[in-house]
Amino acid sequence: YEDCIKDCDKAVERGRELHSDFKMISRALTRKGSALVKLAKCSKDYEPAIETFQKALTEYRNPDTLKKLNDAEKAKKDLEQQEYFDPKLADEEREK
Repeated sequence: YEDCIKDCDKAVERGRELHSDFKMISRALTRKGSALVKLAKCSKDYEPAIETFQKALTEYRNPDTLKKLNDAEKAKKDLEQQEYFDPKLADEEREK
């Protein structure tokens, strides 16, 4: 997935240089976001993926990308709730 992320960054950069269609840039950003979701291990790891999906939607509004964004946000929220069940994190939050 690391190689995919690098390739997508290159594709977006190259697409902007060549003034490519916004659909193509959005597609590369969506693929990057999907790779970031696959690499996510905790709720904080979903942030870059969500930001990437939002950038993709800014370039071109695609229902598939919107669904992936919603799924990533839901997965992040579910993971945050599971992390609160961890006794260490719960104690830290109580102290705040």
